[in-house]
Order: sequence, then structure tokens, then C-alpha cells
Amino acid sequence: MPNTENADDDGSLRDKLIRKLTGRAPGAVEREQKKSLPERLKWLEKKHKGDDKAASKAAGLSLTTWRRWRSGKQKPKPDSIAKLDKATRDALVPKGRRKLISNSTGKGHGLSSTAPTGGASLSAWFTISSDTRPRDINLAAALGPGALDKMVNAYIEKGEDEAIKEMKIAIAEYLHVDADDLNIHDVMGIDWETLRYPKDSGEDRGSGGTDDQGEIF
Repeated sequence: MPNTENADDDGSLRDKLIRKLTGRAPGAVEREQKKSLPERLKWLEKKHKGDDKAASKAAGLSLTTWRRWRSGKQKPKPDSIAKLDKATRDALVPKGRRKLISNSTGKGHGLSSTAPTGGASLSAWFTISSDTRPRDINLAAALGPGALDKMVNAYIEKGEDEAIKEMKIAIAEYLHVDADDLNIHDVMGIDWETLRYPKDSGEDRGSGGTDDQGEIF
């Protein structure tokens, strides 16, 4: 039995979720913020195959502004820093992983009566009211197609706290409870595989490969 004195252990959920989402420990953007501006821009350019035009476009900035920042001729304003932070989060979630997550749920998507395999899953201790117990839940066929896209988009748009919130909403929907009444702690694992129904070709599209940026997921 875990220590439930502080039952809503977002730290445990945060650690596992952010690591599975980005391949990094929580706080990656904050660590990037501590670097010099040229270093941050160089990192983003690297994520865009060394193309400063693509990197500046992804951040919603003009190429001229980007290059002036990189040369130290101009300093960004707070709203521009916010754009840079968003672009950093965007770059931290590879497109291949986003597709995998999007395809990890699909309620009503399959035509077969046979239960699907794969999909998004979570293993943790859950507290609902006074009931605390370990659960291994499979969100896959219980949630609609792309149900976890909100979680991914929340991370990119607003950061870790919003991603955690959206993940809890998805889990609460699965458990048929109000998200405010749900506490998740001692998270043992989070995984996502493409949800597969028997009608699929059988091609393995699950975890264990690499995404379009060569990162293991």
C-alpha cells in the first residue's frame, strides 16, 4: 500500500508521462531557458535539420528576427520568449510519437466484435473517494479515436501542468468518475501502442521502434 497522505501525487504521473511524451525528464523547457539565447536557437535549428528558416517559422518568428537574436543584435521580448518556449515543447514531441499516441485510442473504430490489442495503458495506484487500489487500465477501446491528442496539444501549447490535467481527464472518463475526485499516485508505467483490431493487416505498428527523429519510443 503506497503512502496516500498526499494522495494526488502529480509528481509521479508527471515524471512518467513527460518521459513517455518527450523522452526527457520533466522540466526540459526550463533547462533550455537557462541556456544562452544563441544556444537555444542552435538547438531548435538542430531539431529542424539545421534549417534556421524552418526553425524560425515553427516559432512564429521572422527569419530576420531569428538571425538578429542569434547574432546578439536584438533581444526578445517576453511574448517572443513565450513563442520560443512553445516551439521548444513542440520540438520535444517527435511527430512519429504524436501519431502513435493519436492512434492508441479508438472507441467504436473497429468493426470486429473481437477485443482489440495494444493501445494506451497506465499502471498506477488510484484513489477514488476512500477507495485506494492498484489498477492496470487500458484506455484504448474505451476512448474515442485521437482522445489523447488533447493531452499532447496541451503540453505543446501550455506546458506540463496542462498535459497532466488533460491526461487525468482522459483517465477519469475511462473510470466514469469526475477528474476532481480522482487521485493518481505511484505511477508504475505508461505506454502507448497503436490500437489494433483483428481486421488490421497484422503489421506491427506498436512500440519498440524509432520515430521520424530517430528516437526510441
